[in-house]
Amino acid sequence: MRKVTAAGQNVDEAVQSGLKELQLTKDQVEITVIDEGSKGFLGIFGKKQALVELTEKLDPVQETKAYLEQVCETIAGPSHVMINESKKTITFQIKGDKAALLIGKRGQTLNALETLTQLVLNRYSDQYWHVVVDAENYRLKRKDTLRQLAVRLADQVLKTKKAVHLEPMPSSERKIIHDALSGYAKQIHTYSTGEGQYRHLVISHKK
Repeated sequence: MRKVTAAGQNVDEAVQSGLKELQLTKDQVEITVIDEGSKGFLGIFGKKQALVELTEKLDPVQETKAYLEQVCETIAGPSHVMINESKKTITFQIKGDKAALLIGKRGQTLNALETLTQLVLNRYSDQYWHVVVDAENYRLKRKDTLRQLAVRLADQVLKTKKAVHLEPMPSSERKIIHDALSGYAKQIHTYSTGEGQYRHLVISHKK
């Protein structure tokens, strides 16, 4: 984060001088007026220049990317993070020779990284972002797996009339199963139960 103190005949001139030095635009900095200056008597005696401090604003996305790359490098060696923004969602796609190490059993490590990344991004940002962290296209593969699992378990419930409790999973994965079973709405009921890390989905038969 760069910072500069600049002077000028007035505040605007001082700001422009600081922007030129930092090579940034006005919306990329925070401006603090230290002294508005004065024209002095007859514009000559006691004349004082305006003084401002310009501080470069943090880019929340880039700061979060740097944080995630540092964490990933600690776990799996050199890693590069690619960013994709869509409406209110930002996807951080991790690339690296050992990126698979960042997935963990059933995506648990990746889910933990996603939670941390979302906390960091929304701490820096002045608007709320939903975050997705992915590696080795795990999210897409997991989505297909969950859809197949959902249909298989729904058929089981229809046959046995007994409810099935799934393993705990994040809300994004529970939603995939909810959506996958929308076509069973007249026969199957899906709902979440449990608290925190134990929250899981239940598939039950509508009697």
